[in-house]
Amino acid sequence: MWISKASAKQRRGRAGRTKAGVCFHLFSRRRHDSFREFLESELLRTSLEEICLQCKKLDLAPGGPEDDDGIPAFLASALTPPHKLSVSNALEKLVELGAMEVETNELTPLGQCLSCLSVSPEVGKMIIWSYILGCSKDASSMAVAMSYKSPFIIPPSHMRREADEARVELSQGTESDQVLVLKVLQDRDNFYKRGGKNQFHSFCRNNFINFATIQMIADLRNNIARELTTIGFPDPATLKAWYNRNDAPDRNLPFLQSTIVAGLYPNVATRQEGAANFSTSTNRKSKIHIGSVNACKGQYLSRKSKMLEFIAYGEMVKGSAMYTMNQTTHLASIIPIMLLCGSFHIRPAYTYASGEKEGTGDAVMSVDEWISFQCDKSVASSLSILRRRLDAIFHHIISNPKTSFGSFSDMERMTINVLDAVMQSSFHSSPGRW
Repeated sequence: MWISKASAKQRRGRAGRTKAGVCFHLFSRRRHDSFREFLESELLRTSLEEICLQCKKLDLAPGGPEDDDGIPAFLASALTPPHKLSVSNALEKLVELGAMEVETNELTPLGQCLSCLSVSPEVGKMIIWSYILGCSKDASSMAVAMSYKSPFIIPPSHMRREADEARVELSQGTESDQVLVLKVLQDRDNFYKRGGKNQFHSFCRNNFINFATIQMIADLRNNIARELTTIGFPDPATLKAWYNRNDAPDRNLPFLQSTIVAGLYPNVATRQEGAANFSTSTNRKSKIHIGSVNACKGQYLSRKSKMLEFIAYGEMVKGSAMYTMNQTTHLASIIPIMLLCGSFHIRPAYTYASGEKEGTGDAVMSVDEWISFQCDKSVASSLSILRRRLDAIFHHIISNPKTSFGSFSDMERMTINVLDAVMQSSFHSSPGRW
């Protein structure tokens, strides 16, 4: 976005701080004249979920959404208050995430945990699920990267193809922007272990990576680890711990995909066989942003679909023609959505013959009455039981993270073992390239 006239004036002032200088602006005088005098307040430019959590955490707005001392009323008293719809959307999203109560806006145990983390609520929820899925070290690295700017440089137009090819190669067939940055961080750590800082500089130049940005992301991993340990979670980077049991590069992709969708849901889109664009739960037509690795030429998602497909995305932006999705991850299986996301329902499957309804003996599983699949009744029942047990483990952890990690029952340990087997099996049995 373009800066304001005030920001341009400030830059000009920096050129003469210690002696006479010259400031070169990379825009025309006509463009400068079109700038706003000042940038809008941050309350009007950013998502409000984290602010709403802090309002409750600091007891600044103890009331409910309709009360005079509630979050909407508190934010409305700001010098430049956000739009009422923005506030209600933020509260609705926090309720969907399970971080707030519907009627009172009180923080749930999950909300208490998320309010202590310096990442967005959905990314924080992703980290918590990663402990159960056994990939907390990798997930915490992805979380930091998702909360910071992209480390990839926008290349000149004549080098775009070369840059795309570099990203595709670095992603190693994972079809995920989040995992792509994780791979770069792992390469960075390997270079530094061998004392090859200069070699990593060359690696960044050759792959269109901003060295300073990837260094900042690497350093911020310590911050998120410190925040997690402060609220009682173990250090996510502890090797050989059970919450990092699935961090091996040759087996972690199913669990990384599951972790991403568990946190980002309902940011999920799907497309039918033969379609080029995607559709969301609110029926928004969207496409993958050109900055995503999945939009690069030759990537599977850059072509028309050959089957029903699902992706998780970090953000969606409204463009001139349609919405675009960035930070995308292609999901190999629907099972992570069924087990970890939304509100799960099962109902009998029926057919209609001669105007009469007849049972088929199968069941229909659905998430939020949007994503529905028909399967054998016994399979649906087993998945429903597994989901309920996983929800219980999740609530056990967030209710008291300081003691829960060392007090799992035999049933909870068995449930986690079943989860590992189901995620691996569903990933490797899915059609396609996996």
